[in-house]
Amino acid sequence: MHTGHIAPATFAVSQVRCEKDHVRSRDCAYQVAWNINPHMKPGAVAWRRACTQHREFLRTLRKAGGTFFELPFVHGAFDSVFAKDNAVLVSQEGELRALLATMRHGQRRNEQLARARWLSARGFDVIEPPRVHIEGGDVAMLPAGRGALLGWGMRSTQRAAGVLEAFLSAPVTPLELCDPYLYHLDTALTVLSDGTALVCPEAFTPESLRMLARTEGIQQVVPIAREDALAFGLNLVEVGNTVIIGARVPRVEAVLRGLGRRPVSVRLDQFHLAGGSAACLVARVHTLPPMNAQRFREEQQQDEAQQLSA
Repeated sequence: MHTGHIAPATFAVSQVRCEKDHVRSRDCAYQVAWNINPHMKPGAVAWRRACTQHREFLRTLRKAGGTFFELPFVHGAFDSVFAKDNAVLVSQEGELRALLATMRHGQRRNEQLARARWLSARGFDVIEPPRVHIEGGDVAMLPAGRGALLGWGMRSTQRAAGVLEAFLSAPVTPLELCDPYLYHLDTALTVLSDGTALVCPEAFTPESLRMLARTEGIQQVVPIAREDALAFGLNLVEVGNTVIIGARVPRVEAVLRGLGRRPVSVRLDQFHLAGGSAACLVARVHTLPPMNAQRFREEQQQDEAQQLSA
């Protein structure tokens, strides 16, 4: 296992265009070139504005106390700017691990080989992608790294909960998403570090809402209007007392202030055109509590055996 020190708020981010190691082409930069979610508007991105917004977002993240390392833009894989989706990243007792995602749509699968190579170069032991669909945008960690929520239905599958449980060696609550406009869990829900869940109720089935309320680690559930979720008001990044939002969403900001947080809005509308915002642009390296390494290997082997027999 690789080892290394990870600061409390460390993130992986993607560059927004290729490095200068080949002749530039139209495939070298972030754009919306296809339609795999209802927000996507092919050809609508203003490139220079997107670059400015991305720089301002990273500046705000750093100012809030976050640290980050950059991954290269994947040539021709325009959604690779949404670094959260590629893998679930964890740090545990100095060991770095990455559960590589298995993307639902072919347009995004081209990112994964490059992401695996670069995460490995950054010191992560990369766990091969499972044979079930799971995307980072569908994973929300619970406080203190003692479990997670998994959104399923649009991109990830319900069976992926078992894969995530084995990776984290912690319980995972699967929540069924039912609104195609809120296709990833991180567009419909966020869990703050104190266990407060901000949730768009319309995005989930009634049973999933009941499961969420019963999940250990969830201290309270605060409903958020669908209109505010569609404005990417739940697609936030929490760094210490600061919460970064990719738009002005006054009602969400008021809720956050009531919870003792400091909301900061950074305009990210050029990324909304592809269906993503602040949370999508970063993959947090989650710190997990200590565990028995042998137990993790045994659970991983058991999960692999179950996948082969399925």
